[in-house]
Amino acid sequence: MKTSGKREALSRERILRQALAIVDREGLAAISMRRVGEALGVEAMSLYNHVANKAAILDGIFEIVLAELPAGKPSTSWQATLRERASALRSALRGHPNVLPLFATRPAVTPAAIAHVEAVLDVLRRAGFSVDDAVSALQVLTAFVVGHTVAAYAPRRPDEDSHPAYDGLAVEQFPRVREAARHLLTHDLEEEFEFGLDAMFAGLEARLARPRRSKQR
Repeated sequence: MKTSGKREALSRERILRQALAIVDREGLAAISMRRVGEALGVEAMSLYNHVANKAAILDGIFEIVLAELPAGKPSTSWQATLRERASALRSALRGHPNVLPLFATRPAVTPAAIAHVEAVLDVLRRAGFSVDDAVSALQVLTAFVVGHTVAAYAPRRPDEDSHPAYDGLAVEQFPRVREAARHLLTHDLEEEFEFGLDAMFAGLEARLARPRRSKQR
């Protein structure tokens, strides 16, 4: 049977999704205008009609991953809303471990990505946090989610990996480390993540309960 041979139209979304697929398979180092063009079967110059440069592709990958977050659910508390958002972000990042360095080093740039920032800031401001405290809460929460996910799930090259020899440490000098090491094989990283969220929200609740200073920000 003959095929039409009609090529799918090039678009920003198609470019970004192809770029994300490359990163998922090969890592961030593989991304270039030429490499993405090859994967799409077009010349690299064709991409410039839709994305300005490699930085725009990286910003778009950031956006595409955030687009996987489910729509926010109605909640009775700001704590529940932020916990759901934090868990959703962690889940999306776990699905694309090669993308983790982007979230550890780049801000949200595109309007679609910044919309997620807007949503979290709105939750915090409506809860009663000052502008400064809302910004700090957003930054710290994001750093915790991304940082914990990087530590737990970022890919590591076999020739760069290290395994501490805890059993070889002197008990007299490192009794607590030796004690903790015995529990590492059964330590649940997801429970640890929830522990971190509990601690963070307890701190934010205490901050919110403090008497306001006379000078409002």
